[in-house]
Amino acid sequence: MARAKAIFFDLGETLVTQNIEDNLVTIKALEKISKILPYSKSPAELFSIYKQGYKLNEAFRTTHQVEIPIQAWMVQLLRRALDHAPEEGLVEEAIKIIVSARAENAVVFPDSKDVLEKLSKRRIKLGIISNVSSHDVAVEILRKVGLLDYFDRVVTSAFVGIRKPDPGIFFYALMQFKMQPREAVMVGDSERHDVWGGRITGMKTVLVSKRLVADSIADHRFASLAEASPILESL
Repeated sequence: MARAKAIFFDLGETLVTQNIEDNLVTIKALEKISKILPYSKSPAELFSIYKQGYKLNEAFRTTHQVEIPIQAWMVQLLRRALDHAPEEGLVEEAIKIIVSARAENAVVFPDSKDVLEKLSKRRIKLGIISNVSSHDVAVEILRKVGLLDYFDRVVTSAFVGIRKPDPGIFFYALMQFKMQPREAVMVGDSERHDVWGGRITGMKTVLVSKRLVADSIADHRFASLAEASPILESL
């Protein structure tokens, strides 16, 4: 069997994680956003509005596998906080705060760089396929943790508009390298998003997760990237 020509990685909880609980990252960002509003709104009030919007938005994008970009999330949040449409400059400033908070609190898993360094020595393309509402967040996280230069392409649901496991985002990523699904591998921590999506598309799949996944359909399964490294180098 021919060796793979490209390996795609999920980002969050595959290569990196947050150093504090996700809601705390959001709260820290909302504390800064509360200070730039034209009139007072406490971080607690903003978080309550955020949670209401998140519940609706997450249900919609999960059901339809479409991404709601961060601009839409932020306009929705600020409109409800201010009781009127926010100015464009305020929206942009708030988004910068969110991007910065996500990047600042990202930490790389200990084995990520070693695995990517080994793979980068092969004649193989490396890419990211990530579900995230802001393309800038994904890029800034990769830059902050020192992984960005390993990747030839960063494909996000924010940029494409389609979320994993819909095959559309995988085909878009493959198109960037002018490759067929059988020539690529998808590596991720989510059975539903990464394994199902990659498998439906026709890619080889590698599940990297400490969580027990009953009846996984992944071609290979490991508890860490370090354990997966020999297989990834051989595919």
